[in-house]
Amino acid sequence: MSRNTTIGLVAVVLVILAGWYFIQSQKGGGLYPAPSPTPQVIQPETPSATETASSTPEVEKNVVKISASGFSPQNITISKGESVTWVNEDTQDHQVQSAVHPTHQVYPPLNTVGLLKSGEKKSLSFPKAGTYKYHDHLNPSLTGTVTVE
Repeated sequence: MSRNTTIGLVAVVLVILAGWYFIQSQKGGGLYPAPSPTPQVIQPETPSATETASSTPEVEKNVVKISASGFSPQNITISKGESVTWVNEDTQDHQVQSAVHPTHQVYPPLNTVGLLKSGEKKSLSFPKAGTYKYHDHLNPSLTGTVTVE
């Protein structure tokens, strides 16, 4: 086999492997597979987190307190259309972000909750049923889940 033929075969194999890797990475496979699947939810038309000082019954029953040890409750279940309010009861800042760290792409509306300084609170409504995972971007080991029925 000539040298040019060998080089050509190696080039073809490399192109095939590169194509396979690209396709696998688009599917979440490849060398760094995607984390376990989480239901994807279509982003609402106008998601927004709002600071709220009201104490309506809905806000009172759907409160997630944030401390140095994490979210409490860590898992909360609400009805479709209700809101969750995150309250920072810690002396340190916390930043509520959608899973998966560091890309935050599972449910982008959660990213609008964002940074909460000590004593601050923000709310987000969940118009569609699903499971929404989130974490504290400043301490990714602190995680939580909102289940909407």
